[in-house]
Amino acid sequence: MIKASQERATAIAWTDQTWNPVSGCSKVSEGCRFCYAETLSLRFGHSKAAWTALNAPMNVRIKPDKLRDPIRIKAPSRIFVNSMSDLFQPEVPSEFIVQVLDVMRATPRHAYQVLTKRPERLAEFSDLYPPNCWLGVSIESDRHVDRADYLREIRLPAVRFISAEPLLGPLPSLRLDGLDWVIVGGESGAHIGKHPERHMDHAWARDLRDRCVVAGIPFFFKQSSAVRTEVGIHLQEADGTFWHWREFPDAWHSNPFRGFDAVRGPEVYPAP
Repeated sequence: MIKASQERATAIAWTDQTWNPVSGCSKVSEGCRFCYAETLSLRFGHSKAAWTALNAPMNVRIKPDKLRDPIRIKAPSRIFVNSMSDLFQPEVPSEFIVQVLDVMRATPRHAYQVLTKRPERLAEFSDLYPPNCWLGVSIESDRHVDRADYLREIRLPAVRFISAEPLLGPLPSLRLDGLDWVIVGGESGAHIGKHPERHMDHAWARDLRDRCVVAGIPFFFKQSSAVRTEVGIHLQEADGTFWHWREFPDAWHSNPFRGFDAVRGPEVYPAP
């Protein structure tokens, strides 16, 4: 949902607004197994069938009428692009992706957060990303850390980031060089109580946090594994204490369109 103000219009803590010029997707890896976007799309009739590759032609829809939505937002905002899809799903025409990037370029006051599990296609547009585009890949397990390699090859984006959500295991093989931000979160949904094997161990999150601190990379802890999203938002330390740990990249703090509000420190403090 897009709101024409600075008011946060989404429960996703690391963004301010969501913009969905595409709806529908198809699953590509284990992190997609209990996709929240699929659940919502089926519940409200936006999709008619499960999000399989076979059903993608009927489920994936481009929405040209949504292209101008960010232009209506006057206040500089972080905008998550396609919270209900993947911009680089194969059914999305390349011409439409270029139109989406053109809107980003025309609204430099915003920071556009683009997240995908299809880095190969993301790399195909490497010369077209505007400087206010933040490019991210989802990595749920050590098996998929190679997705980050594609980000390192792209020169233009203001921010290269990792969303380790749902984090289903430790990421010992993830290299942090060339990255600007790491988000970590456990899986949420009604299914989680029946799938303890998908619960995130806070030790996995702490390992990433500690490595980010050493590397000087902002770290954002989003949530623990829970039935509802944005529950258990504090990172548990090995001694049992909890910390609120939510940092943003320097590119957001230094955004010239934000004026005096641009200088705001990281949110890192013991949980009350």
